[in-house]
Amino acid sequence: MNSTLWSKRHGLEAPYPLLAHLLDTAASAQVLYDQWLRAGLRDLIEGALGPDARAWVAAAAGLHDVGKASPVFAGQLLARTPEPWHAQARVDLKAAGYSLDVPTERLQHLRRHEKASALSLARTDLDFGDPISGDWQAAAALGHHGRFQVPDEAEFDAFTTSAGGNWQSARHDLTEAVMTASGLDPAGTLPPVPGHIAVLIAGLVVLADRTASEWHAVKRGQEELASGTLDPDDHAAWLEHRNRFFATRLPRTLGVYQDFADARASIAEDLELRPLQESALTAGDGLWIAMAPTGNGKTEAALLRHARKNERLIFALPTQATTNAMMKRVQKAYEGTGNAAELAHRLATVEDFYTIPSEHRAAGCDGLIPSEFLRNGTARLLAPVSVSTIDQVLAGSLRTKWAHLRLLTLANAHVVIDEAHLMDQYQSALAEQLMKWWGVTGTRVTLLSATLPQWQRDRFAHAYDRSWQPAAVTFPSHETVPGAPEPLTQASYGIAVTTTRSADPVRTHLDWASEMKHQSPDARLGVVANTVGRAQEIALGLQARGMEPIVLHSRMTAGHRRDAADRLLAEIGAGRPGKGTVVVGTQAIEASLDIDLDAMSTDLAPAPSIVQRAGRVWRHADGRRSSRLPGAGELPLQIVAGEGKRGALPYFISELRRVEQFLTGRTRLVMPDDSQAFVEASSLRLDEVDWAGQEELSEHARRFARAGGVVINTDELTDPCADLETLMRLTGHDVDEETATRLIDGPSVTVLVVDPDGRNGTPGAWTLSIAALEAVRGDDRPALRRAMEATVPLNGKLARLALAIGNPWNPRSQVLAGMIPVILGQSGLSYDPLLGIIGQEAHQLVNLGVNPQVG
Repeated sequence: MNSTLWSKRHGLEAPYPLLAHLLDTAASAQVLYDQWLRAGLRDLIEGALGPDARAWVAAAAGLHDVGKASPVFAGQLLARTPEPWHAQARVDLKAAGYSLDVPTERLQHLRRHEKASALSLARTDLDFGDPISGDWQAAAALGHHGRFQVPDEAEFDAFTTSAGGNWQSARHDLTEAVMTASGLDPAGTLPPVPGHIAVLIAGLVVLADRTASEWHAVKRGQEELASGTLDPDDHAAWLEHRNRFFATRLPRTLGVYQDFADARASIAEDLELRPLQESALTAGDGLWIAMAPTGNGKTEAALLRHARKNERLIFALPTQATTNAMMKRVQKAYEGTGNAAELAHRLATVEDFYTIPSEHRAAGCDGLIPSEFLRNGTARLLAPVSVSTIDQVLAGSLRTKWAHLRLLTLANAHVVIDEAHLMDQYQSALAEQLMKWWGVTGTRVTLLSATLPQWQRDRFAHAYDRSWQPAAVTFPSHETVPGAPEPLTQASYGIAVTTTRSADPVRTHLDWASEMKHQSPDARLGVVANTVGRAQEIALGLQARGMEPIVLHSRMTAGHRRDAADRLLAEIGAGRPGKGTVVVGTQAIEASLDIDLDAMSTDLAPAPSIVQRAGRVWRHADGRRSSRLPGAGELPLQIVAGEGKRGALPYFISELRRVEQFLTGRTRLVMPDDSQAFVEASSLRLDEVDWAGQEELSEHARRFARAGGVVINTDELTDPCADLETLMRLTGHDVDEETATRLIDGPSVTVLVVDPDGRNGTPGAWTLSIAALEAVRGDDRPALRRAMEATVPLNGKLARLALAIGNPWNPRSQVLAGMIPVILGQSGLSYDPLLGIIGQEAHQLVNLGVNPQVG
């Protein structure tokens, strides 16, 4: 083994040989193929590569860094920070016969070793128009740092003229060693594969490189090389030995999924299964759509379906609040399994799941154990069990760096999407491409919703399976695609509806709350507004009328929101005896906490949202309800329709008009009987839109067009003639993945609320200096958790204000990078302990004790 050519040096006392790393990566790829990749994907890859598929994947992974045998990398000729060992490495290279005489104008063209690897492995000219199928091995090497960037002519010329001679011979020898050790003939023909298989293999190469590059793995390799345990000249034995090491190491890195010992008992305990849950036990592979009201046990049904196969789980939800709540439910189901798991959203580090050290949890064999290896960014979805926001999943549809890794991750799990109806037109366009990807990779997908419109069901089902033929939606029902809906039996219940049109919706909500409080002082009341500003006005008005509302919306610090949610669960969660509680919120309540209200007043919203909001009322059987709300035979729901475009925000006027027309003249809704008709009432269809709705219909078109600008093209990836430029487009964009999954007009930013010394008593705020915030390290979990509690997402006018006043800083933690610290009292932004962040105008009204709508 040539020790002059090296691969790893950072954090090591001596360099790690290049061939050692290549063989390690091949061994790690074997283990990933055997233990991490689900059986369906193995079958898919073997269908393309034949019986030697495992060997070809191992070789592709092992050869990803063969381009490090080139003068710029090996001699560190472009090192930004020269180190003492660089000079000695150059002396050794020259002594071994390797030329370092590279013309200055060619140095930059040899900088990217992944391009050198691809050029060394290429079976074609490696031109933009060359098919992926014939050069997928070179493409896998090309993308192992996140982007597929085909070398240009200058890079090709520099490689052929300045990296030849002994460098070329070294790469040839390294290639032969890896291919032979993997069990392949180095002179054999590269079998062709379609584009989507090439993407899967490229993703596996990234993971194999990451696990093989882990410090612990490299250090062990060095020690065993020094002790003679590893024979540097017996490459096949090296591969076999390191395979055994990575097999024992995998549970500590990516993790290996641990199935339920008794799924039925773990998920449903000793309760009798409901019809939907019984159906989940026999649901086939593919896309399964479960549409049923609250109370049908959809979460348990999804988990019971999941347990039919031993594979990873990704459970995606619409908001951070629902994600946090679902993690607790999934944790309970997985008690005793010892699975590595991750909570995947930007503010995950503030949640209780991460407060107990993983080693303590592992010692007690707790159900779900956080993993340090998977703690950041995209890696969280790699966990055996991942509970995430839908944004983390939809990011896999974006043409951006690491897209191939995301697509592999999403294809290598059973993906459950809860509250699927909450994906708007834009997000549905993103999800459509993922449905196509999941369909072509045979991935199990489960969609859960109480209110899925037919247009959305049809779009997703047809994307997953082109042979699917649409059938009328039956509600409640479940269906496996392809297939027809199977109805479910559901007892009916009534909602007593009062629909009111008002030029002053805030006052209407306040008058309702006052009247309800007068009639039934112990009743649990909820008011849901469509915008944060209106929710703040309502909360301020309720306070002025002597009530003490609990407020929940997005414009509060993460710590403040968590405390408000915990208080709600403690007072009016399932089985809790709280009375007299008043809650004011936005869509965060619509599909969020498992709370049980007695009566609700809500802004007019699309029918799915109305149904979901009503689902927070009379949610559980409660024998004490009749004493809190005497005389009520059905759950009371007031719906308030505002005037004009401002009253409709953030929805379309034409959409809400349809809902209002459906409700006109009705004093009662029967669920689930009326549910699907009600949901379809707010769906905009081309053949039913009048001229007044044309402008808003163009807004739909804009949303589709906007999605088309950033989303992957699955049809292009699966085209037999897909070329290397297709891969370049896949990873060639730079978008903010946190915001690109939602269509937000105007600027958006996350601020860190700073309240020096805590003098303002701001809930959740950072109470030290900005300098102290800037110094928080990524590995200081308690400090990072404390910092993340101070975050608030802003958009529009308040975001522009925050951008204008934001304090310049350079945080040590990448998690905090891109956020803006805002010191309260030194800007136009203020924080009210009841309302959350408010602008200067609202701040003045609060100080005066005046509500803009109440007067």
